[in-house]
Amino acid sequence: MSWRRIWQSAVFELFSAMRSRRAIVVAVLYLVVSLLCMGGSITLLGKMEDQLSQVLQVEKAEGTKSGVVSAALWKSKPFQKLVRGALKDSLVYDDICGKHPAELIYAWFVLLLVPPLTLMLSANRAASEIGSGSVLYMITRVTRLEWTLGKYLGSALLIMVGLLIGAGGAWAVAFFKLAGADVAALFPSMLGWSLKAWALSLSWLGLALGISHFFKSGAKADGVAWVMLLVFAAVPDWLRWFGGRYAFLAVLFPSTVEKSLWRSSFAPVATATVWLLMLGLCYLSAGYAYFSRRDAR
Repeated sequence: MSWRRIWQSAVFELFSAMRSRRAIVVAVLYLVVSLLCMGGSITLLGKMEDQLSQVLQVEKAEGTKSGVVSAALWKSKPFQKLVRGALKDSLVYDDICGKHPAELIYAWFVLLLVPPLTLMLSANRAASEIGSGSVLYMITRVTRLEWTLGKYLGSALLIMVGLLIGAGGAWAVAFFKLAGADVAALFPSMLGWSLKAWALSLSWLGLALGISHFFKSGAKADGVAWVMLLVFAAVPDWLRWFGGRYAFLAVLFPSTVEKSLWRSSFAPVATATVWLLMLGLCYLSAGYAYFSRRDAR
């Protein structure tokens, strides 16, 4: 295995995405989703603030932008107690307490939407090339393992660019629609959440490409990937509640370590990132193991 050829395969994946305009689709998709989620959330936030200000007795001046009351709510003892009870994790609560509501809105949406977006954009990548026969062009120049790893690396870089562009769009919406001078300083934080979401995407990307190696039809790979999204959403909770001595198997699913990405300190985030990468490579290796023994034509 040559790391240089893996990188060449990744670069080919990126150039192929740009040539087919797939890179533009990825960037626009992440941007549009970020704009809609942030814009819709801020609009909803503005409607909720009037009611919340009355319940928690936080005054809101007439004509003020959204965000003023929300920032004050974080300093409200009843609201802090409500959030702490909902999270059921004091470490996560301590790390997010005091952060701007717009930052947390973006973090919640980007971590929620990265799995389905990653599957939607990546599940058919290997299958379509295997089905069309174009994979033969690559595996005469690189090994099958190098092609698989290069496709994973190239897709991961493409997703990172899309997430960073989405963070910029979400920040722009927050900057123009929310009140407070501190909104302008949220851009680095939103980039940080995008990188955490990218770490989460590494596991789902491995699952998507791993599934894709089993098929010659992109549509079939997409269908199986969406079924696996539902399975991966349900099984970890089932194992924790009813798994008994098999409950430890929940660590084999990305959602089990996702909570660590909400932490601010380096150690838990780095540990979660490494584990998510290992999960992604494990899922990918299952697909490669099948592909390495099949006829590529």
